[in-house]
Amino acid sequence: MTNMENHLKNQLDLALSPSYCEVLNESSQHSGPATESHFKIVVVSSNFDEMKLIDRHRFINKLFVEELKHIHALAMHTYTPEEWQKRQTAPTSPECSSKS
Repeated sequence: MTNMENHLKNQLDLALSPSYCEVLNESSQHSGPATESHFKIVVVSSNFDEMKLIDRHRFINKLFVEELKHIHALAMHTYTPEEWQKRQTAPTSPECSSKS
């Protein structure tokens, strides 16, 4: 795990006490020299039970306001435990069109 990957995971654990949390550094799938620029998070938390999807994403954006100044892309997959039970997986990230 990279430093930023660890940091994101720790902050999500503290803020949401998730039943499932995965942070993936997908920077190597994208062009350019940055090694900590693209991340995908999958978070399952009962804190999301009463939140609309847009509010979940706003919560994450607010949680990572400083980090997002240094991260180019953050894919967010946020689920309630009930949603996750039905799904059990997050969507696969698309290929980067500019990857050489």
